Amino acid sequence: MTERASQPSPWVLAAEPTSLGDPTSLITLVDGQTFCLSGRSGDFSTNPTHGVFFADMRVLNQARLLIAGVPVEPLTVSLTDASGAIFVGRSVPALHSEPRLLVVRRRQLGSVWHEQIELRNTGGSTVSAVVELEVAADFADVFAIKAGRSSAEGEHSLEVRERSLLFGWRLGGVHRQAELSVNGLPVQVSARGFLWSVTLEPHGIRVIQLDLTVALGDSWIERRHHHPSQPHADYRQREWLSSVPRLRTVDRRLSAAFDRSIEDMAALRLHDPTGRRRPVIAAGAPWYMTLFGRDALISAYMALPIDPTLAIGVLEALAELQGGVVDLASGEEPGRIMHETRFLGVDAPTLTGGSTYYGSVDATPLFVVLLGELCRWGLDDEHLGRLLPHADRALAWMAEYGDRDGDGYIEYLKTSERGLSNQGWKDSADGIRYHDGTLALAPLALCEVQGYAYAAFRARSAIAVRMGQPDVAERYQWLADDLKARFNRDFWLEELGWFAVALGPDKRPVDSLTSNIGHCLWSGIVDDMHAGPVAERLMSPQMWNGWGIRTLAADEPAFDPMSYHCGTVWPHDGALCAAGLRAYGFEADALIVANGLFAASEAWSGRLPELFCGLDRTDVETPVPFPTSCSPQAWAAATPFLLLRILLGLEPDDEHGLALAPIPGAIEDDLLLTGVRLVDRRFDVRIYEGVTSVREWQGAAPGNRVLRPTMPRTAPAG
Repeated sequence: MTERASQPSPWVLAAEPTSLGDPTSLITLVDGQTFCLSGRSGDFSTNPTHGVFFADMRVLNQARLLIAGVPVEPLTVSLTDASGAIFVGRSVPALHSEPRLLVVRRRQLGSVWHEQIELRNTGGSTVSAVVELEVAADFADVFAIKAGRSSAEGEHSLEVRERSLLFGWRLGGVHRQAELSVNGLPVQVSARGFLWSVTLEPHGIRVIQLDLTVALGDSWIERRHHHPSQPHADYRQREWLSSVPRLRTVDRRLSAAFDRSIEDMAALRLHDPTGRRRPVIAAGAPWYMTLFGRDALISAYMALPIDPTLAIGVLEALAELQGGVVDLASGEEPGRIMHETRFLGVDAPTLTGGSTYYGSVDATPLFVVLLGELCRWGLDDEHLGRLLPHADRALAWMAEYGDRDGDGYIEYLKTSERGLSNQGWKDSADGIRYHDGTLALAPLALCEVQGYAYAAFRARSAIAVRMGQPDVAERYQWLADDLKARFNRDFWLEELGWFAVALGPDKRPVDSLTSNIGHCLWSGIVDDMHAGPVAERLMSPQMWNGWGIRTLAADEPAFDPMSYHCGTVWPHDGALCAAGLRAYGFEADALIVANGLFAASEAWSGRLPELFCGLDRTDVETPVPFPTSCSPQAWAAATPFLLLRILLGLEPDDEHGLALAPIPGAIEDDLLLTGVRLVDRRFDVRIYEGVTSVREWQGAAPGNRVLRPTMPRTAPAG
């Protein structure tokens, strides 16, 4: 692979991404690889991030509705689901005495973008008006928009047709087309857009239909979506939504967050256009509507009780993309699990057909962790047999390539100038700091990555027990025990009372107080003697802001509540910390974290964003949005599922199938969760007047069984 030094790296962003603005005024719709951002009027106009996107490229950047030359005044927006919305507005007449028109825009993603514009005369006199829709397609790539760069490269073309505009773009051998067609009323089409002269009788209605279709090369996406062998996106969404668990509870915060997460996860599922692969999970809109290794693995882990087949799809896709050779430009190495894949320059994208970058240090052990956890949730021998060789290749990468200096710890160091400097989940350039505020430079051995490796060893040992391989089980259990002993010796900072976030190039501890230590609890690598101090630090005023756990303590010199990784609150991060707290017996603390995050979700109508500012709740009485935060975002959307699992103590049970052990005080009233899934079994769980019950579905007449509470096993290695 040859690097092009003049081309900005798609993986690295030197500065903060382009601001998305006030999240209350930004309307985001998502359906797999299609998403759109608009204002509350429905227009794509002044905001540099507005438009319709498909396969990492903006295929429509302007759609501005004018009546008598004036934009429509927005009144309200109603989201029908994660991929559809209804915008209601009214015309603004030149004189107050002139009649107004009510404008209803019904927008739906799916094949790629559809909109129905209804013009309504609600008055008692006839209204005549000139209606215009100004449109443009810049074919800007998502990396340029994210970085705030102009995207003027390539040759643009525009063909004016009888009832449509055909936009084209070509750069080298890459060709994109987008056709916007109109139906309904007689129309005048020009290079500027569409114009209608309408007359509406009293209480009359006129309807305009808009359809945007996209071609990658010569392949028109709409036609492929409507192929008889490929169900339409709407049908696929309805089918999945009808199959997932349902929650009934009087706790409105919990039910709102759960329902919103179900909708967002449905929208974030990526479907293979060929139909040969299972759906996977896109990382988040707008910047990451593609497959990310780390994000998909953690999101699938969180969503196991909702749909364990998502985890199967993620593992299969990542196994297909698993590294096979050494490539310094992409970071590929044999056995390594990829970081992300992109589809710019690809004429016929599939889930695994884009350009792939491997610069992640944690996705590889997390692959093994998820496979082990999926076995606990009912993975059959056939799927395990296909995926296990890939897990063993991942374990080989951890030993041969991940441990770069032979010290027994997994480190990272980018192999290309276009690669990421930091390759853990805090992957911004300034994300890892020493206690004095100075930057920590790679190679770095992150504490949570050693925890993931520990959990991976335990997972492989448990799989070997299942398969009747005692020697293999003993070997990986020994590796886990040895790593745990060394980790608690080398990473523990006795004088500070917490674990170093990393070991630096000289093996000097990177000694700032971070949320990463909560992931160590989650993985189970923390010795019992250190668990109490770690829990105390996580819940200290310096880390706990009232809504969640900060990424960096507030008394650290590098702390900034508006820094991407040095002081903000990430919901998925807090949920993993809460899982670790519960696993070590700190149930009250886990409950505090869960309640804080559910309270924060109320500010966004149940939807947790990717991250929010780390300002203290006693200082500002509402969670403060982060202006570049993705929403919806996969592991934030999956966070309520893990929090609910923590509150209920919902765990697979070898004897009964599923067990409950609720945290005392977590569920005050009646709760019913129907259709919780193991891979091939379903259960209803209920808490009523302090009694927990589990009912397994058995055809039309499922049996009922009350189980005694048992301690959950929230550490991912089981």
